[in-house]
Amino acid sequence: MKFLELNKKRHAYKIFNDKPVDVKDVRTAIEVATLAPSANNIQSWKFVIVKERKDQLVPLAFGGNAGQVANAQLVVALFSDTALERRSRKIARIGVKDLSEEFLEYFIKVLPTRFSAFDEKTKGEYLAINAGFVAMNFVLALTDQKIASNILLGFDKSKLNEVLDIDTRFRPELLFTIGYSDDQPEPSYRLPVDEIIEIR
Repeated sequence: MKFLELNKKRHAYKIFNDKPVDVKDVRTAIEVATLAPSANNIQSWKFVIVKERKDQLVPLAFGGNAGQVANAQLVVALFSDTALERRSRKIARIGVKDLSEEFLEYFIKVLPTRFSAFDEKTKGEYLAINAGFVAMNFVLALTDQKIASNILLGFDKSKLNEVLDIDTRFRPELLFTIGYSDDQPEPSYRLPVDEIIEIR
């Protein structure tokens, strides 16, 4: 599917039908999503596919989001790894056969030193930007498989790790409601491109 056509087919679907979603298809979409760029190639994301515990997420969702979570076939929770130094060394450890000596040094020594100097605000912005990159890739990868989805920001992040039994080193970022939908939503309004471009 051409990229423009793919983007035009992506919508925020809020009502899903009863057709089950195969976890393997979601895994494929995650695999595609992780081709997204990330600052320093740190790949700070963690995906949790929620199937058995989905009903436990309903009380965490704010307002109308609760209905979407209840109605979805699956929910995927996106987390960011706040232990950036450990993440960097993990990349080196797993990629040791594929990375050059220069890149191994980069992930083992250079990046951990850089990350140790981050204050909480800098780290938070860094993680949020990387989460945004992979999130957009994820919903487009789902769309390419004709799977409907929506991105939820409105939920109680303070309780998500406990409900899903996820180490608190991982920071909740977003929830994705996933399913198949019979809805045919109208395209969202977009500002004309000349309203958002300046040439200097």
